[in-house]
Amino acid sequence: MTTEQRLLNAAKELIKQHGVINFSMSDVPRACGLSRACCYQNFRDKNEILAALCIEEVQMNITAINEQRFEDFAMIFSMVLRPLIFNHLKDKDRLALEHIFAELTSLITLLPEKEEFKFLKRGFEFLDMEKKQNSI
Repeated sequence: MTTEQRLLNAAKELIKQHGVINFSMSDVPRACGLSRACCYQNFRDKNEILAALCIEEVQMNITAINEQRFEDFAMIFSMVLRPLIFNHLKDKDRLALEHIFAELTSLITLLPEKEEFKFLKRGFEFLDMEKKQNSI
């Protein structure tokens, strides 16, 4: 496992235990036995860690949809964190998150017309509509 992945796993667990509000960048390296310098070599700030968690989750969801493993679909970080951190990200991270989220959105529209996907589809339709209104 890479150092970056160890840090992301630690961050994920800290957020699950203490919530986003109490999540501290300095707790991450300590939780996985690494130095603060090591953490800052991989992530500039807290928002970059949160963006990486969102991107990781969206990538996992894209894979789950493509492989039709719908039971593995999860929106723990990306639905909650994306709106909170998006305006605080560097342009590079914002573009990466938008690109991968757009890919996920297009895949969700192609999901079968089943009851279990209606809520998910409506949620993404709302997010897409809101995004378009905010860009005007």
